[in-house]
Amino acid sequence: METLRAVVGKRDSEFTGLKGQLLRYLGVAFFCTVFGLLLIAAGDRHAVIAVVTDPLSALSFACAASLYPVVTCWTHLVRMARAYRAGTSFELAGIVLARYGQEAAARAEAEQRGTLEGNELVEAMRAEGSNAVIARFGRDGAYRLCRNIYLAGIVVFGALFVALLVVAPF
Repeated sequence: METLRAVVGKRDSEFTGLKGQLLRYLGVAFFCTVFGLLLIAAGDRHAVIAVVTDPLSALSFACAASLYPVVTCWTHLVRMARAYRAGTSFELAGIVLARYGQEAAARAEAEQRGTLEGNELVEAMRAEGSNAVIARFGRDGAYRLCRNIYLAGIVVFGALFVALLVVAPF
């Protein structure tokens, strides 16, 4: 095994970054969808419990589309707000970094590519991008911008959840 590791080299986990977020989201959606289908099958098999399984399957399908994004936005928002109130550095929303910190991150990548690799390089790029965003908007402005993005995500996917529940009986 050590020989194989020496040949292949250090590998990053496939559950990091955007790919990891998509895999986790699809995993939650798949689980909720299969669970909803099992509830429908149970209701078809036993007509007595169909009164309970039909609404639960609709709830499960609504959760398939919106549960992961709402929980993710909420946890990021809580973690960010806690760090902001404590006066420590907080992680900015990825959309904010991509929009306003991209040039600083690219500059950090160009300067440090030879000395850093993998996660260390990504962390350095994220730090430079965060510093550029905070320099542009200030600490309070960057916090408000990220908070609004997370709240918008919660509202949009919460509305999707409600819409799927309202549409389900029809």
